[in-house]
Amino acid sequence: AISHFREGHGRARLFFAVASASPATHKIPCNLYSLHTIPREKKMDFSSEPGPKMGCVVRGRSPATSLSYHESGSHLFVASEKDSVLRIVDCLNGGPPSDRPPMIKLKREGIRTVRATHHGHCVLFSPGMNGGVPKKNSIYYLSVHDNKILREFEGHSGVINDISMSPVDDTFLSSGVDGTVRLWDCGKSGNNLGELKLPPNVEGAPLAVYDSTGLVFGVSAAMAGGEGYHVHLYDARNYTVGPFSEMTVTRQDIESKLRVGGSTPERAYALSKAEWTSMQFNQSGTQILVGAYGGIAFSLDGYEGTVLHSFQTEAGLVGASTSLPMAACFTSDDQSIICGNDDGTVSCYQADSGLLARKLRGHVDRVGAVAVSPAYKQMASACTSTVVWAC
Repeated sequence: AISHFREGHGRARLFFAVASASPATHKIPCNLYSLHTIPREKKMDFSSEPGPKMGCVVRGRSPATSLSYHESGSHLFVASEKDSVLRIVDCLNGGPPSDRPPMIKLKREGIRTVRATHHGHCVLFSPGMNGGVPKKNSIYYLSVHDNKILREFEGHSGVINDISMSPVDDTFLSSGVDGTVRLWDCGKSGNNLGELKLPPNVEGAPLAVYDSTGLVFGVSAAMAGGEGYHVHLYDARNYTVGPFSEMTVTRQDIESKLRVGGSTPERAYALSKAEWTSMQFNQSGTQILVGAYGGIAFSLDGYEGTVLHSFQTEAGLVGASTSLPMAACFTSDDQSIICGNDDGTVSCYQADSGLLARKLRGHVDRVGAVAVSPAYKQMASACTSTVVWAC
């Protein structure tokens, strides 16, 4: 099903088998402003009282489509596709940043997905959609300090569905509906460093993501006939020899866990074929978290690919099924999984048992994006407004 990843300058063959304005910010009294004294090593406990508290709320005019923390934990980047806006939140002071504009309009390119880079003033982003068609099939490297696009990475021929930044260097992966995964370098303009293409017997769009060490990346793609997904793992230092691990996630395994989670047999069968929209490794690499259309997510064993637990949006459980994907992420201590719900709540699950530990309330609409600070006991969730939580 999966072959080799070919390096080269975008010439590989078949493989796989600007105006600124200050946003409205509402500060809520809590311990947000001393977060720099709370290291990541402290566990994020969602079971004990009083639980996470709102640190600040940044108002928006349209739903956020992507959240990304800088590796220092000092800033959060918020993308809103509908109004083509990138917002920046100072996560240590709970408001607009003092050293860069708080909001950048990207009307010409649009913005759908944003990813922080190692540079504190630069981000990667993919363009927004215009009538269901991307404005351009490029990835942009943007300086938020002066709102200048420093580089444009061209090569995809369809919508770019995800970007994954290496945690150890300036390389990043992009995956698109054109059936390719491409490897790039932020510091180098021009063609991609490597390209992976899906063979004819694999359906849908791939996803590609680095693990927390940057030594491994995973690539997923759907099996023909909706019978499950392939998940292959590559050595990032020697990816051209092919994957070192090939896992299969079967539709039946997904369906079984959805039924255990409360879905009816009919609904579980339908959702077991849902297209995957996101993928993330936990810090230790022992689990992989997948988000999918239909308001579902599920965790996988990082070595075997078996489905461990399933998670469903609250609206989906009562029959008001959503066609939108579930936003989900691991906490940086590997202890919890955070999921956004259609009813405006945020569910915090225990990663080992899959049991609900706490539900956070405060949003007025569907929570379509979530993120956890890589450095502090802090997380963020977003509907039209973005909430930073002190944990």
